[in-house]
Amino acid sequence: MNNTFIVYLSQKRTYWWLRRILLQLSFWYSKNVFSVKYEIKNERNNYDSFRDILELTQSPIFVAFAFGVALQYIDPYLYPYLNILNLDVINDSDYVTFLSTISGIGGVFIGLYYTGITTVGSAIYAKVPNDIRKLLAQERFGNFYMRFLSFLTFLCLLLVAFRISNHSKIFLAIPFVTLASGVGIFAFVKLGQRAFNLFDPTALSDHIFQQIQRWLETVKSGGFQWMDNSFQFYAYTQASATLDTLETLADITAKEQHLNGAPFVDLSNNILRFLIYYEQAKRKIPTESRWYEQKYKHHDWYRTDDSRVAIAHQTGTTIQPDVTNNNEWVEDRALRVVTTCLEVNLASAKYSEVLRLLEYIDAYLKCLSMEGRLTKAFSLMQALATTVIDSVAKESQTDFVEVEVVEKLAILERLASLPITVALGYRETLEKLSRRNVESRIDTICWSDNFSLYNVGFSAYCLSRIEWFRPRLVFEEDVDGYKITPDWYKLELILQVEAKQFIENIRCLISDGTILFKSIIDKSTRQKRPWLAAAAMSREWEYWHKIERHLEMWPNSWTELSGQRKIEGLTWSMFDIEEFRTNCNQRRGELLKTMSQQSTLLALFERPEGFPDYAGQFIHTAGEVAFDALLTNNVDLLKSIFKSYMSGCLIRFDTLRPKSGSTDWRAQLDFKIASAALLDVMDISGFARLLADYHNNEALWTEIIDAWNTYLEKSDRQLSLELLAAAITVTDIAFEIPHRGVLRTTWHQKINQRLADVPCHEEYRSGYLGSDTVIDHKSALIRIFAREPYGSFHDGIDIFITFYLGQLKDGKDLNFSFKRRNLLDSIERESKRQ
Repeated sequence: MNNTFIVYLSQKRTYWWLRRILLQLSFWYSKNVFSVKYEIKNERNNYDSFRDILELTQSPIFVAFAFGVALQYIDPYLYPYLNILNLDVINDSDYVTFLSTISGIGGVFIGLYYTGITTVGSAIYAKVPNDIRKLLAQERFGNFYMRFLSFLTFLCLLLVAFRISNHSKIFLAIPFVTLASGVGIFAFVKLGQRAFNLFDPTALSDHIFQQIQRWLETVKSGGFQWMDNSFQFYAYTQASATLDTLETLADITAKEQHLNGAPFVDLSNNILRFLIYYEQAKRKIPTESRWYEQKYKHHDWYRTDDSRVAIAHQTGTTIQPDVTNNNEWVEDRALRVVTTCLEVNLASAKYSEVLRLLEYIDAYLKCLSMEGRLTKAFSLMQALATTVIDSVAKESQTDFVEVEVVEKLAILERLASLPITVALGYRETLEKLSRRNVESRIDTICWSDNFSLYNVGFSAYCLSRIEWFRPRLVFEEDVDGYKITPDWYKLELILQVEAKQFIENIRCLISDGTILFKSIIDKSTRQKRPWLAAAAMSREWEYWHKIERHLEMWPNSWTELSGQRKIEGLTWSMFDIEEFRTNCNQRRGELLKTMSQQSTLLALFERPEGFPDYAGQFIHTAGEVAFDALLTNNVDLLKSIFKSYMSGCLIRFDTLRPKSGSTDWRAQLDFKIASAALLDVMDISGFARLLADYHNNEALWTEIIDAWNTYLEKSDRQLSLELLAAAITVTDIAFEIPHRGVLRTTWHQKINQRLADVPCHEEYRSGYLGSDTVIDHKSALIRIFAREPYGSFHDGIDIFITFYLGQLKDGKDLNFSFKRRNLLDSIERESKRQ
């Protein structure tokens, strides 16, 4: 059509009318075609959805249908038994009504459950990440209950359909449906109670640990394709994603005030329980498994061999890194949650929850120690100590914090007791470790079977050596047809690994234990928290006391592992028990000096109610050690503690003695109790004179004299001497065993035992039937104490009175009780007699 004709038509009204009609018809046609296509596509999508629904439901439908058919088939065989029991099947209307009622109840329960879940989801889980919402959808108890209820509901409808289809009534359906509906009803009550727990997301954590454990089981020996790298790596990726969900859950819990207390601690408890199981499961996982996270170790260009450097340079690449396995990737990620829980509860001052969490940590640390992983245990304790101290021992603005919150003290004591748990746990392991035990486990290994290697009970640190053996032994048997390598060779190489781990663990107990306790004590001291520092000192003293007992068994353990070496040139770890004992004693000496100083500081404060008497413990301990220093002639140890010990005793006397002038029996009793501290230090001081003669070391007595002279110069001399005399007199005149008298008697007995080795001989006199025992020692004091078979009637206080108080210019007029025999006269008689 030419343009002239179009211009002509455009000037006609009819043309535009027809054009409008045609356009409307075209639009109507296109619209309907589009609608049809859209509906077809929509129906196709609906069909796909319906097909997906069929795929999801065909299994439960088939199961229910098969079960209904089975009931229909089995039921006729029960009729003879029904006649015997005089039972009859109900009529049709009651049968259908019963099944329809049960089906209706099931439908109502399903609707109520999902209404409750929707309410919980909208209230709590609307703004949480998707992986947390998945936990709600994967809640095991509710999902299984819904499957059971939907099965019962459909089964009832199916049985009704069978009856409508003119099949016979099923008597067996009545008791089965009744019982199943009872289960459904009562379970719905429990499910309703459980629904309230769903407001706490940590209640869903069980599914997380079930998932991790499920993937862990696949990589343990015996799991499906457990030796295949692809399956191992897949299990790692799935477990890592599950741990991501756990960390997300922990972050949400930590931020919510109503969740970061008991619920967070419960979550951490579940983590620690899983880690305890995981530590034992690692025995059954190959060391090179792809379950373990891989990391790259890059080399230093100037420390790498020439060939690798040359290849990297010529190819223009970097030196290829070595790939190593991080065997602790699960613990590292899981323990971060536990540490966060500890920090959050400390910051919120929820101390009871912190103590509860430390109990769970204690159990995990014991598991680590029994697996021989003391390095990991002390590393974790050091991290926990830093977290706890930073929270409970914040720097004081005053000189010293005189009163602590008792819960803080309990937390620090519990923290400081964790190394004791580790030491005791490792002792249990050593008691079970023996050469025969290792040999018997080696004998049970079938080297051609991978499964056997990981199921004989060897610790994880031994697995690499066992894996090293396997291909060599298998090749040996394939080539020669029989085993050539003797059992003793395998035994010694495995014992070498055990011995290396043994030395490393001992060093951990001593060196890492020293570092841990020093860091706790030093930081508490710097923050001016004397009570917290004292709590750590008390626990450390207990720790070293136990380590001292362990030192006695370590040589036997070492001999058990390395006593029968046969392979020449095999490198073994070095075991020097004297080095360990020296390091232990050195730290004990440092701690004892610190405790003696701390006792003086704590004595200046009034002990709060509910606090342990750390000052009393430290003073008593210092006294016992000072006495042992005298027995062993250890002048350096005596110098380091005696002055602090003496100051502590004097302060303790001043603290306990009655301040009023009352003379009633209560005041007298208080004075006797207070005097015990003075009697202790005077008894030890007197024995110093005796033992100085015994060891022929005047420095022992000089140290004591210097301490007393310094004290009398700085105090009211006359009053101090009178108090010393009064303490002795008041105690002696009482018809009772004096306070702490048994302890001082024990010292006297130890002196008698020590003097029993002084040389002596029997001297016979003419005209006498018997003989006299003559002590061959130049000191008259030693002869007096050593002569009597059951010890001298004199004690250290007598010696102190004779050689110190009696020698003072203003001490000669002091009056003591009639029980105090004149030791000076005895010495003069002994000198003349000799």
